[in-house]
Formats: sequence, C-alpha cells, structure tokens
Amino acid sequence: MNDEEKITKIIHSFREVNRFFYKQMWHHANDLGITVVQLQTMKYISEQPNISLQQLAEKMNINKSTVSSTVDRLVKASFIKREQSTSDRRAINLNLTEEGKKKEAEGKKLFHARLHELSEVSDEDTESLFRLHQLIKEKLAVERSDQHEG
Repeated sequence: MNDEEKITKIIHSFREVNRFFYKQMWHHANDLGITVVQLQTMKYISEQPNISLQQLAEKMNINKSTVSSTVDRLVKASFIKREQSTSDRRAINLNLTEEGKKKEAEGKKLFHARLHELSEVSDEDTESLFRLHQLIKEKLAVERSDQHEG
C-alpha cells in the first residue's frame, strides 16, 4: 500500500472507533436521562472538585458560554452546585451535589458495564494498541514541530 492509502486507512480506522465510542456515550447518557455534554461535565467536576467555569471550559475544550449553559441545567437538576471560593471571594467553584455524585457513580458503573467486552482484548493486544497510539502521537508531534520550524 502506498503512503496516501496508509494515511487514509489510519485516519478512517480512528474515525470509526471514535464514532463507535461516541455512539456508546450517547446511548449511555440517554439511559441516564442527561446529554453527553452534561455527562462529561459531571465527570470532569468529579475528577477535579472546586473547578472554575473557565478551567472546566478549557478542560472540555469548548467555549465558556456552552459550559455555562450546561452547568445552569445541571444546577437546576440538582446535580451541580456553585460555591464561592474560600481563597477568592470573587471566584465561583463547581462541585457535584450528593445527587450528582450518585448519578456520576451510576454513570461510571453503567459505562464500564456497557463496554465490558473490551476487557476480552488480550493484555498483549492492549499493549500493542498503546504502543501504536504512542507512535502515532509521536509522529504527528514531529510533523507539527517540523512545520513550525520550516
């Protein structure tokens, strides 16, 4: 296979896998009665309590207004609470409520159950996949740095 075919196949493979994961995430969020963005928002807040709206937007790689409207809906649903920062009275921190913690934990459990079949991939194949992903990231990083220098 020539270089162009190889690159096209690699990209297509990643897109297919990504599409599969997104579809699973969509079904998963739907089963929980929330959107994918709301589910991701709760996951990030769970991983980093007391996160600011700006930090959350950066972490999710979406604009602040989108995150703000998502947070508003989650506050109304009693999954998230806004709290004044103890270190900066002007800052507002986001945290999960007890109900939000339960929903996030339920979501995590259901998501792992939904993707349980992945545990049947051998350790050897998993390690090969990680090595290939790392190789692709390194190759793309080299390409980007070459472009910046040239």
